[in-house]
Amino acid sequence: MADAVLFFSSNADTMIATKALKDAGVASKMIPKPAHLTAKSNLCISIDAALESAAVAAIAAANVALGGVAK
Repeated sequence: MADAVLFFSSNADTMIATKALKDAGVASKMIPKPAHLTAKSNLCISIDAALESAAVAAIAAANVALGGVAK
């Protein structure tokens, strides 16, 4: 399983996105920001990379701005 890390501009956005992913049935895990990422938030979301498109769609539907995806 290859992981993708979704990052956001705030911890609040990360928490809202986590709930949106749960509601959409996308398995995810909130994690501390990896050291190699440049992001304003110190929390990120880890998902299976195969679920990236479903995750991005669920986050967009929740009106949360995605800062980016790292693989």
